[in-house]
Amino acid sequence: MLFSVIVNSVYAYDFEVDGIYYNIVSAADKTCEVTSGYNKYSGDVTIPSTVQYNGRTLSVTGIGRNAFESCSSLESVAIPNCVTNIGNGAFYKCSGLASITIPSSVTVIGEDVFSYCTGLTSFTIPNSVTSIGNFAFYNCTSLISVDIPNSVKSIGHNAFCNCTSLASVVIPNSVTEIGSDAFSDCSNLTSVTIPNSIKEIAYCTFNYCSNLSSITIPNGVTTIGSGAFYGCFNVNYISLPSSVTKIDTSDPTKGTPSFSCYPKICTIGSSYTANSIKKDSIVKLILMEDVTYFSDYNFEKAEKLDTLVSLAITPPSINNVTEKQKTDLKVFVPKGTLAAYQAADVWKEFWNLQEGDGTTGINPVSSHSATAKEIGRYTISGEKTNGKVPGINIIRMSDGTTRKVIVK
Repeated sequence: MLFSVIVNSVYAYDFEVDGIYYNIVSAADKTCEVTSGYNKYSGDVTIPSTVQYNGRTLSVTGIGRNAFESCSSLESVAIPNCVTNIGNGAFYKCSGLASITIPSSVTVIGEDVFSYCTGLTSFTIPNSVTSIGNFAFYNCTSLISVDIPNSVKSIGHNAFCNCTSLASVVIPNSVTEIGSDAFSDCSNLTSVTIPNSIKEIAYCTFNYCSNLSSITIPNGVTTIGSGAFYGCFNVNYISLPSSVTKIDTSDPTKGTPSFSCYPKICTIGSSYTANSIKKDSIVKLILMEDVTYFSDYNFEKAEKLDTLVSLAITPPSINNVTEKQKTDLKVFVPKGTLAAYQAADVWKEFWNLQEGDGTTGINPVSSHSATAKEIGRYTISGEKTNGKVPGINIIRMSDGTTRKVIVK
């Protein structure tokens, strides 16, 4: 008897109009919200902006918690602009839902709102939304693309976890917090742009993004959590700035390293960050402009290393270089600094020390994936720009490739 009472209270509703069930939110304000209809919602549902009840006109201002949960025959939902709140789990396990439009009146996409909506292929988040809740799009396995607007400040943990079809995510600069496992197991993700506003990449954020081809950590990130990029086996390019002062590899339950990648090209800001990356696959190593000390890096283990580029005007200290590397490596230094490098310890022992195109840290021009994003632009002389400049522009892409364009 107790169980029956509890069930009935969970699915209680105040009234029903045209097959949609409502609860009164405020009698004084004459507002109501859509609530559960015992899994009776199906097909195409259009939620009205107002509804008549007991001779009164009520405004529909919300969609209640778990209102459409497990309505597997639900195909589309039209939500009016008067709706400001969508409750947690509102469309949980609506596996047939293929189309939904969220109005600009909504400011929060709560927890589990679209979890297991396996029919969703694309989703546009309105500019009014400031946060994406935990598990918001968890296991949306058909979701190919999602537009995250500049209004979003936080992305909750597991928000897009196991979105296995998700291919080009751009996180705007407004986002300051990304929760753990937010993009974990997004196995089709090839590139992601992380904004400068992010200070910490949390535990397992991009865990097992197995098709991710490049990782560019912006200057400003200080902490990379355990397992953040674990299982990203197809990464070709990694860029790690000197701002990173903590790379956590001490998770007591999994013991997973932050990176489990085999990149061919690395742009590095310090020997600390460099030592967190596997050395045995690296072909090209680029030292950023602010590198001063690199003596902790063991070049001996970078057996495939072919090219070493230093962008630092003052030669940084290095050590542990093999005799073969001294004779075989192609070594590039900034223009006008050759004499300084030829006089510096270890650097002066390289046979192929030279100034040249390699000083920008730009990789040879090659084909790039359709989902790659621009992450850096340079003039033909190697000077970094903040945007388009007349003449030949060299653009570095998020997948580690580059291309040349002519700007008139």
